[in-house]
Amino acid sequence: MWPQKIHVAGIKIGVIGAGSVAWSSKLIHDLLHMPTLYGSKVYLMDINEERLRLLRGFAERYMSEIGGSYEFITTTDRLEAIRDADIVINTAMYGGHQYYEEMRRISEKHGYYRGVNSTEWNMVSDYHTIWGYYQWKLAMDIAWETE
Repeated sequence: MWPQKIHVAGIKIGVIGAGSVAWSSKLIHDLLHMPTLYGSKVYLMDINEERLRLLRGFAERYMSEIGGSYEFITTTDRLEAIRDADIVINTAMYGGHQYYEEMRRISEKHGYYRGVNSTEWNMVSDYHTIWGYYQWKLAMDIAWETE
């Protein structure tokens, strides 16, 4: 039989790459609808302080409207977000979207266009394999830092 209610309040959640408005606003929305986590600290980490400021403002406004009880903390220090965290969520894209677009531009300049199975209606982009090493390295660095 499943327990009636699980309560894990008071944990630390570190979100790496929290500057993505699309990902982080949805994550904040989901957290605010999880009363079992109320009382937890959510560390929003990104290299872009302005985006962090906007997301924290969104989180606090939304929390005041629907209720909920979280402490949202912003930081540009990845180790601060990870240190003693019970949960670490990595949403970071190495170099950000500008870096991805630059890799795409360079690839197309040298004749590589969109990758495998690329047609007008069925575009499967393969650009991520070009810079995948850096994305993988970032993910592995974060994994090692959580130990």
